[in-house]
Amino acid sequence: MKIHRLITGLLESNAYLLENETTGEGVLIDCGGDGALIISTARQLGISLRAILLTHGHADHIEGVDRVVKAFSCPVYLHAFDLELLSRPDYNLSTRIFGKPLSIAAHAVALQDGDTPEIAGFSPVVLHTPGHTQGSVCYRFKNALFTGDTLFRDSVGGEFPPFGNLQTEIDSIRSQLFSIGQDCVCYPGHGEQTSLFYEKQNNDYCRI
Repeated sequence: MKIHRLITGLLESNAYLLENETTGEGVLIDCGGDGALIISTARQLGISLRAILLTHGHADHIEGVDRVVKAFSCPVYLHAFDLELLSRPDYNLSTRIFGKPLSIAAHAVALQDGDTPEIAGFSPVVLHTPGHTQGSVCYRFKNALFTGDTLFRDSVGGEFPPFGNLQTEIDSIRSQLFSIGQDCVCYPGHGEQTSLFYEKQNNDYCRI
């Protein structure tokens, strides 16, 4: 698996284009704020995009969804608890972030904790990590962990109304991520990559 990181939009949200180098297929982790960049990058690399996996439903991670879906006719996956955020500007924080409402038209497939969808030759494990939003998830691809806004390098995504809760987020990190029996490279929704080992030792919010 080859990982292509794209920094997108007003809040410099990370979108990750995962390439199956054997088949030429790909999966997108979060859609960020620049659908055109994602589309052009996938086409330049010759990647046939098979799915969009969203870590949560906040506007800075979903803004480009409809444009990318239109270009590749690919399904969108999101935890069941965050489905409503796609169509609710008051929940997805779009007015707060962009100064205007955002509503996503694309239908999303509901995910649950422990699901392992088969996509583009990959079988990621869905880890439900509520706190930043009720439906926040992380996706584990063997030793690569895509943490969205649940876990950053030296920080966490924090709580945002109406559904966020910082203590719930910290509990999720400790129970769902720090319990993984091996070190993983973490690819967050903002900022640079880190590792579970580093965060366990150094993250003041959730170290153990």
